[in-house]
Amino acid sequence: MIKLIASDMDGTLLNDDIDVALSNAQAIKRAQENGIHFVIATGRDYPLASHPLKGHAIECPIITLNGAQMFDKNGKNLYNRGLEKGVVKKIRSILSNYPDLHEELMTSDGIYSSNRQKRLETVASMLADLNPDLTFEEAMESATAHVEEMNVKFVKDLNAVVEDDSIIILKVSAHSEEGPAVLKPLKEELMAEVPKLAITASSKKNIEINHETAQKGIAVSQYAKKLGIKAEEVMTIGDNINDLSMLKWAHYGTAVANAVPEAKEAANYSTSSNSQNGVAEAISRVLNGKIYND
Repeated sequence: MIKLIASDMDGTLLNDDIDVALSNAQAIKRAQENGIHFVIATGRDYPLASHPLKGHAIECPIITLNGAQMFDKNGKNLYNRGLEKGVVKKIRSILSNYPDLHEELMTSDGIYSSNRQKRLETVASMLADLNPDLTFEEAMESATAHVEEMNVKFVKDLNAVVEDDSIIILKVSAHSEEGPAVLKPLKEELMAEVPKLAITASSKKNIEINHETAQKGIAVSQYAKKLGIKAEEVMTIGDNINDLSMLKWAHYGTAVANAVPEAKEAANYSTSSNSQNGVAEAISRVLNGKIYND
């Protein structure tokens, strides 16, 4: 019997309009009404993750920044799993050797970027990558609106953020329009040169760098343990590289139809795409007792 469902957001729960479809929202609430715990596990930070949920009055805990933070259903921060400042400096030193990367810092004080236009282009590119039906122009329009919602802090020098002892660096993100051609060797260099990292991605054009303990699988498993729930009683739903740890850990790891090959391979189950309300479909199977391997 499934007692806990954890879902990713971008490319999974959210549709091509970057919103929660009504059928998905209704399915989540039906699951909760039937005593099933529901939790979000996303690479987004809390403000950006909570915004589309509030629009549908969905109340649930939220694991953010790939497991670097967790918030209860009321928005209370339960923990931070950050990178040591010396490690961040080493990461940024390596990133500086790769031209045309757009780097951002996700912190306990919000998101920091040094270039507003690059931020817009990065978000638009990722939205278009995750939602093939979107034109780049549509993605840019959506990105512009989202940047305002995200309350990104634009600064001239990210070094000042790193040096501020009051700020915890939770995730370092790097985006390249060249995709794997640049990001694959970059990831290999980071893994070879910097210990205790978890390096994932939420699209083919970015990498997301966290502390090794900040992973969705670890966060979901620890949350389940607190509830007295076993991996055999958990469904996780995702689409990308940063979902692999939770897809592998849960017995009912479920990949949406638009998932990357690695996510499909890691999952034991599948469901429809994010644009076809795959989360609602998966939850309906749970509630109807019709979980099966496609």
